[in-house]
Amino acid sequence: MSAKQVTHPLTGHVYRLTEDGLVEVTDPKTGARGIFDFQARWQSGELRHADLQMAGWVGRLAQRRGVQPPAE
Repeated sequence: MSAKQVTHPLTGHVYRLTEDGLVEVTDPKTGARGIFDFQARWQSGELRHADLQMAGWVGRLAQRRGVQPPAE
């Protein structure tokens, strides 16, 4: 699967779909990263907050591809 990513128009944070169906958010200014589910719930990493709309949009790409996110 090719990596899909979008850049948040206000913060500049990059939202990327991971192979396991989660959303990696990176701040290109600091290099800080965080991993979130499609509902912007923090999973791991330095960044603790993600935009709900952006995480949802990117995270739902996994669902369309049949990738199952990890169980809670």
